[in-house]
Amino acid sequence: MSAQQKMIIETARNVALQPEEYTDDPAQFTTAWATLNAARGQSINTSRLRAAHLIERRLPTTEPTEIEKCMQRVTAKTRNLIQARCSDLPPAA
Repeated sequence: MSAQQKMIIETARNVALQPEEYTDDPAQFTTAWATLNAARGQSINTSRLRAAHLIERRLPTTEPTEIEKCMQRVTAKTRNLIQARCSDLPPAA
């Protein structure tokens, strides 16, 4: 196997491992998948291969994440401690 063939297969592997990066261009993902199968001596039915079926998309959430909740608690606690010491806070703090 030549160096160019190895590079093509490696690029195809990187594309196939990150389908979420190629949802806008499913032809790239399909081509990468076909390349990997051809390297194994297999054929594929491209009509059955769709990138959107391989990705579980999360719905946007309006709820704050656990990290955001924690940051809000830390901010409130810090503000309360500073105000308890009668320190002046800048308006943006």
